[in-house]
Amino acid sequence: MDENIAKEFYSRKDIQERILHFSKNREIGVMFDGYFGKRPDVIENYFDLKKLINKGVRSFHSSEERWLNPLMLGSEKNPKDRDQNRLGWDLILDLDGVSFEYSQIVGKILIDYFYSLGVYNVSTKFSGNKGFHLAIPFEAFSKYNGLNETRLLFPQVAKNIAMYLMLELRGIISKTILDKEGSIDNISKRYDIPMEDLVNKDEESHYFDFMKVIEIDTILITSRHLFRMPYSFNEKSGLVSIPVSNDRIMEFSKEEAKPENVDPEKYKDFEFLNYNEKHGKDGDKLLQLIEQPDDDAFTGDSGTYINSEDLEDKINIIKNKKREALGKMVLSSGAGEVFEIEGKIEEKDFPETIKFALNHNFIDGKKRGLFLLLTYLTSINWTFDEVDKLIKEWNEKQEEPLKRNYIHAQLSWFKAQPGKISPPKFSNDNYFKQIGILQEVIDKDVKAFKNVTIRTPLHHSFTLQKSQEAKKNTKKNKKESQAKNT
Repeated sequence: MDENIAKEFYSRKDIQERILHFSKNREIGVMFDGYFGKRPDVIENYFDLKKLINKGVRSFHSSEERWLNPLMLGSEKNPKDRDQNRLGWDLILDLDGVSFEYSQIVGKILIDYFYSLGVYNVSTKFSGNKGFHLAIPFEAFSKYNGLNETRLLFPQVAKNIAMYLMLELRGIISKTILDKEGSIDNISKRYDIPMEDLVNKDEESHYFDFMKVIEIDTILITSRHLFRMPYSFNEKSGLVSIPVSNDRIMEFSKEEAKPENVDPEKYKDFEFLNYNEKHGKDGDKLLQLIEQPDDDAFTGDSGTYINSEDLEDKINIIKNKKREALGKMVLSSGAGEVFEIEGKIEEKDFPETIKFALNHNFIDGKKRGLFLLLTYLTSINWTFDEVDKLIKEWNEKQEEPLKRNYIHAQLSWFKAQPGKISPPKFSNDNYFKQIGILQEVIDKDVKAFKNVTIRTPLHHSFTLQKSQEAKKNTKKNKKESQAKNT
């Protein structure tokens, strides 16, 4: 890539501010024209940054671990010294493969899965070429297996989370890619990969080894592993690694990552690795999925985690134990109350917001509208055939309908989940106001019942059922009382 373009871009004050902000407590690695700079290194101030720019830096890379003193790295006499230097670590899932589109698909599936678990402190970044980085900040984690010092558990816990996600989601990832391409043979021909390399014996993954076309590099990481920083160039593509809003990963265009189009002000609401306190320690829900059932998971004073050779078997045992709890958790209001619907909700009793969405022509936010409808319809005991029929009718009303393959992939994902997924809260503008649902319509649902503030469309249906049940009981008691008096 052109040195002058890089120098001009990195000389921008707004870009320097973001690089400097991100560099705090991290080991920094820089790439010049064909060679890597010294390690360990840090960027502590504008002087450090400008010195690198004047030397012709092409790209910036940073550690996933955060350090008390990064410059002490490499001088440790034993592993305990490094553990004591480590302040924490961020979970970084590096999605990379033969196709930018495949990275988008896997990224979307992962984001949706995190949301289904109640993990919202997740952020997305375009890598600068064919992939994306998904991340959860260290502040979102608290304890693992009762151990307070989660900071000591890098990289093994990060690897185990990545392994769990690949095992849990291999079916929906494989099916979504196959639905897009038509067959394994088409993928083999398109990317010149031998057929025998793409086929496996795993029925759940539809006999397709998706790891041959896309990988999550977290599985391979070691301590002091570096990844491309936000606002750094990718030398191969000449594009910039920039934050991407989670709900736009499928719409993201590489055009946005050209240096002249990069504006940090546009990304302030979804900066990479920002921690939102309102979501609390939601990363713990990921740790709970891989927690070991015994007390022998740790040895030594530093709490070193032992890698288990039968991780897949243990994960399956843990996963089966948690399915029922997960099903209840995802149907909750977020305040501890679970909304389980009895029987089937008829269309005439749908909340006003859902009725509005079913009849609305979405200019923007069709995919978010689809997600809203699917979360509601699959939570009120409709069959998937009934859901598919209603969604088809909804899609035909759109001036620019979604592709049927996309809708089928979404339905397949919902079918694969261990529990029902609650619709978004009314307070989440991304799924209501920002896609065109009127505030007055939202207010009708929120204020539909006396003395109750309705939080989600499912909460509305749950409350309606309880209200109708109470009225029936009142009438029944009244008739019984009248019969006794006559």
